[in-house]
Amino acid sequence: MSKIDSILKLEDEVAIIEAIGTLIWEKKEETQDFSALTDEEKVFVFIDIFEGAMGHGGFEFFFNSESGNFVEEIITSYLEVKAPKTAELIANAVKSFPGTFTTDLAERVALIEKADEEIISGWEDLDEMFFNDETEEDIVALIVDYIKANESQFGQ
Repeated sequence: MSKIDSILKLEDEVAIIEAIGTLIWEKKEETQDFSALTDEEKVFVFIDIFEGAMGHGGFEFFFNSESGNFVEEIITSYLEVKAPKTAELIANAVKSFPGTFTTDLAERVALIEKADEEIISGWEDLDEMFFNDETEEDIVALIVDYIKANESQFGQ
């Protein structure tokens, strides 16, 4: 039985996510980028990056950190796991970005520093929607389903 098989036999979905995450992040550490990962593992990582940034400070933190460099990959990843409402929520946050959104962190930070209160307040509203599950998508269950559907692509 492979590591992935034994992990997927766990009953607690959060435990599955944490165990898979540990395997993937260990694999990722072998390189400076994501080149060691399968496309399916990258989907997991991009969602993990976003969820972590949101937990640290919502959209303002996300956009003010390196996590924001991966916004397109993150949106695509949520679509991959069948979470279109969450993808749309992120896209709406990007649409309200002050000026043209850029993947350059220094440029993003400079634009955010000039943002008016209406933009920041709008992001806070989107934060609230994200954290209050107003998208009505069970991301944990969707990720576990995605891992199960693509089991052979994880932990190689």
